[in-house]
Amino acid sequence: MTPRKAVFLLTLLVCAGGIAVAHADEKPKEQAKDLADKAKGEGNDRVKQVQDFCSAAQLDPKEKKYADLCSSYRSGLIQDDTAMLASAIAAYKSNDLNRAESQAKLVSSYDQKLSGQARFVLDLVRNQRVVYQIQADWKSGDLDAILSLSQVLTNADAKAAVAVYVNNVNTYKGYMNQAQSQAQSNPDEAIRQLTLAKTLNPNGPGNPAGMIADLQNAIHAKNTPPPTQTPKMPANSAGDTQKKVAKLLNDAHEAEKQGKQQDALSDYAMVLKLQPGNSEAQSSMDRIQLAIQNDPAAAKNELKTAIRYFYNSQFDDARRALMNYLESPQTAKNPGVADFYLGATLIERSMLQTPRAQWKGPTPDALTAFQEARKANYQPMRDYVSPALLKIWDSTGP
Repeated sequence: MTPRKAVFLLTLLVCAGGIAVAHADEKPKEQAKDLADKAKGEGNDRVKQVQDFCSAAQLDPKEKKYADLCSSYRSGLIQDDTAMLASAIAAYKSNDLNRAESQAKLVSSYDQKLSGQARFVLDLVRNQRVVYQIQADWKSGDLDAILSLSQVLTNADAKAAVAVYVNNVNTYKGYMNQAQSQAQSNPDEAIRQLTLAKTLNPNGPGNPAGMIADLQNAIHAKNTPPPTQTPKMPANSAGDTQKKVAKLLNDAHEAEKQGKQQDALSDYAMVLKLQPGNSEAQSSMDRIQLAIQNDPAAAKNELKTAIRYFYNSQFDDARRALMNYLESPQTAKNPGVADFYLGATLIERSMLQTPRAQWKGPTPDALTAFQEARKANYQPMRDYVSPALLKIWDSTGP
């Protein structure tokens, strides 16, 4: 090859290389411009907006405006997140949980430290709400709810705050269990245990006040010598019935004044058993049931009362309360819960009334109630349900 040809070929290669480099430089610039244009329209996603501006700056570092936009938008986002986080913390400290939650949710995920602190505030809010609910459940006597809610706490301070309630629940149940075990052999000790339970929580389940009265009456009857036998006129059964009816009506009126609608319904139901045609008892029952069906708050209390009846083995009362609750779709906000406990009530009642060797399994209406509960996607808390009931419940599943 002649020197002239060699120089010509070398010139061609240099030119071709220059063109390739020029093309290679243009591609990142175009990508950077596309990202910057895209970022301008992403105001609703500020994290994505910052990421696109900063990516554009990396692709075209000679274009100063991209670096400036990256820095400006990133600083603005971090400043806003910092302000939202400070507002959330201040709201939590002032016990404004709703504002604390809303402000913490506005903190973006861009800065890991800030977003992590925001998640911590949200966890504090959730735990504090659970603490408040547990305090309310203690006042109302819903002890099983306390044990259940205490399991979902994740914050150490919240766990410490409810530890006293959990301990009180276990203490209360211990008093009641001791009382039941001593009722026959040592009624005085049973009364002492029941008194401790009633003092600890006057609204606790199991009706310790009523149990105390029954035991005291039994002790009095045992220690009272039999009266001198004197000829008696035949008892006036009609008169006795009327006295019982009058007392039950009076008890029902008092229960209504105290807002204890389910107790009033029970008293009116007893009146109708004694006097099926008693118009006052029937009209009062209709009135109370209508009020419950039209009042969401009353319906919620009725459901809690019905569940308490179930755990106290008052199955007739539980069945009636659950049926009343389910008959009003506009106020029955938790039909899955009600259907599950209705099925459980029907099963427990049939097992209690039928000798074990003769029991043939759950009735169709109990299985239907379980199936309705499943349709509502209800899942029972298995720790508080007997293995026998869980076996039947599981058999109704897919």
